[in-house]
Amino acid sequence: MDERSSKLILVPILAVLFVMIGYQYICPAGSNSCHFKSGERFRGVSLLSSPYQDADDFYRDPDLDDDGPPRLPFQFNFTERDLDRHVEFNIKGDDVIVFLHIQKTGGTTFGRHLVRNIRLEQPCDCKPGQKKCTCHRPGKEESWLFSRFSTGWSCGLHADWTELTNCVPVVMDKKEAQRNKRYVNERREEYITDLLSDAGRLSVIVMHSQPSNCVCFGCRNFYYITMLRDPVSRYLSEWKHVQRGATWKTALHMCDGRSPTQDELPTCYSGDDWSGVTLKEFMNCPSNLANNRQVAPLCNCSQSSKS
Repeated sequence: MDERSSKLILVPILAVLFVMIGYQYICPAGSNSCHFKSGERFRGVSLLSSPYQDADDFYRDPDLDDDGPPRLPFQFNFTERDLDRHVEFNIKGDDVIVFLHIQKTGGTTFGRHLVRNIRLEQPCDCKPGQKKCTCHRPGKEESWLFSRFSTGWSCGLHADWTELTNCVPVVMDKKEAQRNKRYVNERREEYITDLLSDAGRLSVIVMHSQPSNCVCFGCRNFYYITMLRDPVSRYLSEWKHVQRGATWKTALHMCDGRSPTQDELPTCYSGDDWSGVTLKEFMNCPSNLANNRQVAPLCNCSQSSKS
């Protein structure tokens, strides 16, 4: 019995030694490939791994490239009240989500999620090869989403709070007016067809200028949302993006009905772009909008707000 007991004890000891030797062989000392930290266990694993990943690498976002410093644990002092907020969004009614897209904050990925990955009664219609999707309310030809991937840059490239609040209602009212006009024309064609068939029995024709189910313009509830990012990582990411040739020069920066003059917003570079700019040069330009990129777009720059 003693000899048998010794053998039983020896088996788990040998197994432990075998595992330790194998671990040292696969993960040698000093290697970081086998060290897992909290929250990093699945880092590097794609949400859409082959064969389900789109050809255009749907989830890769240039806004969230690895140009920033090493990621540190974040400690934001958000209260439970800040985080646990419930909003009743009526997609069948008059509510509209307006996405304010700030550069290099992950807005491209988030914007695509809005049009492709929300479970809806009537999902957005995204056709292959097209950047914009059609996001209609259930049973209506009216959009519930105002964003780059649904309506395009209708209010200008990376429009800020001031631009969006002045532009979005106007754009949506124009589209609604166009839909109503098409509806009226279709109804008129139907009326004319019916009347021609009964022309012998009718002597008076009354045409209605508005459809019976026309909607009230300006009655929408707008929910403005945005994405924010660690400011240092975002700043360095924008520097790298500009260094590769990005300019956003077509952005309007509209305020009080006009764009800024050259004296009000001088350019930081001469030529077509700022390719190859060093970090020091990027930081030393006083009119570089990257310096205040996550605050200025959320402010009201109109003169009436300053008085």
